[in-house]
Amino acid sequence: MRISFIVEGDSDKIILDGQCNWFSSLGLEYDIAPTGGKKNMIKSAMKHYRIALLANFSNIIFLPDQNGDACALVTRQMIGMDSKDRAVTIVMKRELEAWILADGQCIRDSLGINYRPSGQTDAEMYPKQRLCSILKRKLGYFPTEIEVAMLTAPNFSITRAAMANTSAKRFKEFIERVSG
Repeated sequence: MRISFIVEGDSDKIILDGQCNWFSSLGLEYDIAPTGGKKNMIKSAMKHYRIALLANFSNIIFLPDQNGDACALVTRQMIGMDSKDRAVTIVMKRELEAWILADGQCIRDSLGINYRPSGQTDAEMYPKQRLCSILKRKLGYFPTEIEVAMLTAPNFSITRAAMANTSAKRFKEFIERVSG
């Protein structure tokens, strides 16, 4: 089965590419298309959808951040792909960094610090700032999104993140369901 992921940016691509062994274990081939941010994803959603259809992907998954939107439903409506054949929008509450924060082992292994998520990380209002603050204490400076992704991707597990983040859990369950 072939899946096309439409993501906001390069850091999302790096994190998802880090899950290649998990995707492979489920018998999935995948492609990841960064759009350059949520505004660009909204503008180019139909283009990306058509390209994925022409490439004969079985599922086309849009992965926008909820950040800045009142709720996930609003974000899904802005993307506008819910009624399209083979397309689904899974909103990351609030940002992908909340998924990384949900995987305490990833942070421990990536930084060598003692860290455990304190509850569901989708409630974290500013996960990007929180994660960067944690990394700053270890690195001595605020890393870029790409640095954060490159540092954490080798240790990140969607399976572990799903235990402390409901949107990561929804993503994991959807991928497992479509893979059979």
